[in-house]
Amino acid sequence: MPSLTQDTQAILLLCARLGQRDEGSAKPLTTHQYSTLARWLQEQSLRPRDLLHDVGRDRLGALNLKDVSREGVESLLERGTALAVLIERWTSNGLWVISRSDPEYPNRYKNYLQHASPPVLFGVGEVSVLQCGGLAIVGSRDASGEELEFARRVGTQCASQQIPVISGAAKGIDSESMQATVDQSGRAIGVLAEGLGRASVAPRYHDAILDGHLTLISPYEPDSRWFAYTAMDRNKLVYGLSDAALVVSSGDEKGGTWAGAVEALRHKRVPVYVRTNEELPPGNRKLLQAGARPFSEKAMGDISLMFQQSPVNAPLFEQPSQDIVPANGTVRNGDAILSADPQVEQLQMSSDAPLNENYPTDPYEYVAKLIPVVLSEPKDERGFARSLNVVPTQAKAWLKRAVDEGIVRRLTKPIRYVADCASFFAGHKHP
Repeated sequence: MPSLTQDTQAILLLCARLGQRDEGSAKPLTTHQYSTLARWLQEQSLRPRDLLHDVGRDRLGALNLKDVSREGVESLLERGTALAVLIERWTSNGLWVISRSDPEYPNRYKNYLQHASPPVLFGVGEVSVLQCGGLAIVGSRDASGEELEFARRVGTQCASQQIPVISGAAKGIDSESMQATVDQSGRAIGVLAEGLGRASVAPRYHDAILDGHLTLISPYEPDSRWFAYTAMDRNKLVYGLSDAALVVSSGDEKGGTWAGAVEALRHKRVPVYVRTNEELPPGNRKLLQAGARPFSEKAMGDISLMFQQSPVNAPLFEQPSQDIVPANGTVRNGDAILSADPQVEQLQMSSDAPLNENYPTDPYEYVAKLIPVVLSEPKDERGFARSLNVVPTQAKAWLKRAVDEGIVRRLTKPIRYVADCASFFAGHKHP
């Protein structure tokens, strides 16, 4: 396991909940807020670990950021005792923790997700596989026997060709392809939408993890629960580690598989392939119409053929720069420069500076991305609020805005709301 660096300890203090329940306590920083602070630290020639010592604490007096207060940062940094207890618990369960400042952190996230990269990743298993790329295999939980068998066959082929499989580790296509890979001594990565607390000690994963064939990761603390929005965020992390993605079966304009594939297709960062057969499911057919590529049986013999057009330095869920790879070999995004050479990039990122500040500040922009999943089936206001874990008044305001924008339809008798996936799929632009 990689050792827990002082940079990672500082980032955990700043961003992790650490079992905190007191409403009066300072709230951990969001990814957005931490990225803002990270840029300030770079401007001050500081690293996150410096905040653990007097030299960094003294410099906090100059902190003057809109979204991050000096008092809040200082309060979060005082939670050392709580962190020490949890670190002992996590490590005793075989978990490791890495942060954006660590060399083990996947460069693909820094390249693809940039400022949206999770500040910390929790994991169990071999960490080096996170740098290797591979094929994302995704699909419905309620897949047919034929579809599950196909997923197992692709997973087996990936193992024989030494290509890692990346999945969401969910029931159905994800878990079947992942299991088939490790059964043939291949490598698989499972990206969870909840904490690793239970999965890290689950008997079904035990041998594969010990043998180095399976790695599980999550951006959420080990005791975190599953929510609809965490499942949506998980899609980015699956695609972000991949050289290409294969959709075995997708719901017809509903479900997490559909939403993740639509988002990836809209931004054109990772090639998305779809399984085709005589009885093509409606969801698969619509993804093909949207620009997904048909999966050829020829590719089964050489999976790497799917990677030939995979971009390397384009951010996954952001609009591309007008000059992504200029002649001098660097990528300019805002005021930050990222070398196209991964080794140089790793050094430039060592201070954990975010690469782009053009991130959404309106929470609704994130909620809008969840709508195809949360409202794939009609829900009333309270059901929508429970799915997002927000108060009903906030849910009501978001629903009204979504209806006004045409991405949600309001049903009557009784009053319910459902995603208008046709509008969303057509490339609706959120403000």
